[in-house]
Amino acid sequence: MSRLVTLMYHGLYADDRELQQTIDPADRPYAVSTAAFERQLDLIQAEGLTVVDPRRLGGPLPARGVLLTFDDGHASNHHHATRILAQRGLQAVFFVTSDFIGGGRAHFCSWEQLREMDGQGMLIGSHGRTHRFFDDMSPADAAGEFRDSRDRIQQGTGRAVEQISFPGGRYRRDQLAVGRELGYTVFHTSEVGVFGGAAVPAGAEVPRIAVRATTGDATFMAFAAGSRRAVWKAQAIAAAKSAVRRTAGNRLYHLMYEKFAR
Repeated sequence: MSRLVTLMYHGLYADDRELQQTIDPADRPYAVSTAAFERQLDLIQAEGLTVVDPRRLGGPLPARGVLLTFDDGHASNHHHATRILAQRGLQAVFFVTSDFIGGGRAHFCSWEQLREMDGQGMLIGSHGRTHRFFDDMSPADAAGEFRDSRDRIQQGTGRAVEQISFPGGRYRRDQLAVGRELGYTVFHTSEVGVFGGAAVPAGAEVPRIAVRATTGDATFMAFAAGSRRAVWKAQAIAAAKSAVRRTAGNRLYHLMYEKFAR
């Protein structure tokens, strides 16, 4: 059976000055240096893993595949990640929050940059319109986030939007039917795991594993190779965090996260 490991990145930075000036404190735990990112790609290729083109998820998957994903739409996705990937002939999917693009948030991509990324073989997907958590939304609000982000990204890039990742990985299963009705075919979660199957069927949920600033090379390779022990450990940590979030609620949990991320 084929095994697809989906890795989740956010912003990249070349040096400490760029980290401090362009990446918000709450986002820095997920920020990865360009040197670390290039080293991780080297490790993937040295291990003989195949980096999967996100445009071809519905087709046959390799026996040991890795899918690269980026959330939010930070400008470094354009001038660092895309440059590094294109030099190696690799592709990734970039999930952007549509309200952040084109000046909606400082240090995030412009629509022209997203079109350039598309031209380099990258896929642009949705990360919602506002970055609100879907599991806090009414049915009408969730439908609006699906629809409005899809329409704005399609307008800005000239490409159909069929894949989405949920902000914070938070959503309700009943919302997937709404997303499918609006044309989404792949839903990327933040649930830790490895996707097993010959191909990703239409309407599927795909688990992901976050790459953090503190992710060392050995841990990274254990994740990328789909090590059961590494995945089980990450699942246990994620389950503990989810228990705290369920008790505290999204708003309080996120405030606690931002406080301790600084």
